[in-house]
Order: sequence, then structure tokens, then C-alpha cells
Amino acid sequence: MKTTIKIVAVCAIIVAAFCYGKSSAGFPELNAAKKSLMDAKNHLQSAKRDFGGHRAKAADEVDKAIVEIDKAIEYGDKNKD
Repeated sequence: MKTTIKIVAVCAIIVAAFCYGKSSAGFPELNAAKKSLMDAKNHLQSAKRDFGGHRAKAADEVDKAIVEIDKAIEYGDKNKD
């Protein structure tokens, strides 16, 4: 599970770096990544078991990745170089 969380976070960062310099409307990859992360969080929250606290930890890590995507979009909007 920890590997999955790290992969999701790394993917979000890679997507953010790839989309550097575009306006938020022009960030389809970031928007798609954010939607995928939100879907993943919904799936985690819908799980029937706690999985020893790992499900909640994964949901927290997904939240952090979403925050990073939002920061990337904000940065991209302000820095159009």
C-alpha cells in the first residue's frame, strides 16, 4: 500500500512538472490527475475495512497529492514563462 501511495504522489508531481507554464484551463493532464486522485479517495473511503489504519493513511496521502496539484496549477497560472 505504501508503494501505491508513493507512486500516486510521484505521478502527480511528474504531471505537475510536465504542465509547467500553461494556464489552468490549459492543464488537462493536471485536471485529469486531480480527478483520478479524487476518484481514488472516494474508493478508499468506500472500503468496508480499515486495513490496520493504512486505508486512512492512503486517503491522507491522496489529499496531499491533490494539494500539490492545486499548487502546481496556481504556480502555472502565475508563471507563464
